Order: sequence, then C-alpha cells, then structure tokens
Amino acid sequence: MKFYTLLIIIFITTICSAEPAVKIYYEQIENGYIIYADNQELCPMSIKIDFTTKNLNIDGGNNNIYIIDPIKKRQLLTKLTVSKKGKAYKFSYKYWSNYGNHNSDNYNTDFAYSLPFPSSNTFKVYQGYNGDFSHQKENALDFTMPIGTKITAIREGIVINVVESNSKNCGKEECKKYNNFIIIYHPDGTFAEYTHLKRSGSIVKIGDKVKQGELIGYSGNVGWSTGPHLHLVVYLQKLMKRETIKTKFKTGNGEKLEYLTEKEEYFRNY
Repeated sequence: MKFYTLLIIIFITTICSAEPAVKIYYEQIENGYIIYADNQELCPMSIKIDFTTKNLNIDGGNNNIYIIDPIKKRQLLTKLTVSKKGKAYKFSYKYWSNYGNHNSDNYNTDFAYSLPFPSSNTFKVYQGYNGDFSHQKENALDFTMPIGTKITAIREGIVINVVESNSKNCGKEECKKYNNFIIIYHPDGTFAEYTHLKRSGSIVKIGDKVKQGELIGYSGNVGWSTGPHLHLVVYLQKLMKRETIKTKFKTGNGEKLEYLTEKEEYFRNY
C-alpha cells in the first residue's frame, strides 16, 4: 500500500516586504507525522496552519495559532496521527506567519518613551493619533522635520527589520511599497516602526541592540509621503493586523510625561 504526502506552503506577512525567516517541516513516524518549525527571527513568531487531511487526526484541532520563540529550531507544533490503520493517508497545508506573539495583549502601559530626536531640538507633530489624512483609526505620529534629521530610538530594543534602498515618494497609498523604515522589537513585546527614512538612511542593521535615545538613522521623504517627516508608530503585532498603541513621551527637560497632541511643538532637553 502506498502512502502520499502533499505539502502546500503559503506565506503571508503584514509588516515587511520580505518573508520572515520561518521554516515549517515534518517528520514521518510510525503512525503519522510530527510537525516542527524553525524560527530564525530575533522576536517571537506567530503561525497559523490550515491542514487538509485524509485519515489523519490533528492534535489540538485545525487552524491553531502557534507561537515560536526567537532563534529556536525544531519547535514542536502538532502531530498528525493515523485514524484508521491500514488505510491510505495524506495531508496538505497552508500557513500564515507574522512577527510577534499573537496571543499576548500585555505590555508596559506606563513606559516613558523618549522623543525620537536628539536633545536641544524642537519639532512639530503635524499629524497625531487618529489623524485626518492617513492615520484614521491608527495611533501613529508624524513629526515634521527636514531631510537628514537625526532619528533616535524612543525605547531600547533589538532591530528586526531595515529597509533603506528606496528613493521614490508620492502622496498616494500606492507608494507605501517604497517606504524606508526601521523596526525595533521592545522587551515588553511591542514594536516601533520609524518610517520615511532617506535612502541609505539607517545606521543600524538587523540584530543590533539599541539603547533608548541612541541614534538609529536619518529622516527623509520617501514612500507614501508628501513632505519631509518621520512617521512613528508603536504597536502589538497580531497575525493579520497591527494593534497600534498610544504612548506617553518625556517632553521638555524630561520631567513631564504626556501624550503628544497634533499641531503642537515639542522640545527635548534631556
């Protein structure tokens, strides 16, 4: 009797243009298969698998979301066990993967973020949380600043993605694919994305650990942008969407902690 196995793999990622470094594979055992995953990314990954099976039972059921630890190989996801011995069996699957822990909603709501530029500077928040132009239902901030302005990390973390090769911009969403950005993963599971950097405008690379206030790159006017600015967003990454977060920033000499308001200027002196 012959046994057949067909594997169909589909990647879906929502926060970057490159496929995450995740590998799903199987090992055949006496009564079925064991499904494993490798995660070469520097943050947890969420994976949802949709199996189509014949004469195989799926441990834990189908369409589960699995969380894989950073830089971890051969993590057990599930087992497929033969239902009726002596009968042919096979399976196929598709899966979706993305950064972050889909199941986690806990993060440090009291963290004091630094303004994303060096001390002794003042910049205006042109568009704030849930802004009229491109921030509808999104907790994001746009800082108006000249091209080449130094950008500093608002919080410590590890760099998980950098794109800095683009130079095109326009005022339509179709130019979003040309965005240059840096994404940093924070200790509490949140992410920060710094967008519209100038071409070759990052001084950090994937894997770098950065401190709060450290220089990471230079602002620009690239991608979905009609003028020089920095687009900044902090978020929890779910499998199919982001949950953007309002965060409090240290302003002035660093003693005041507040939510930033649209059309207001903010001075950093710390």
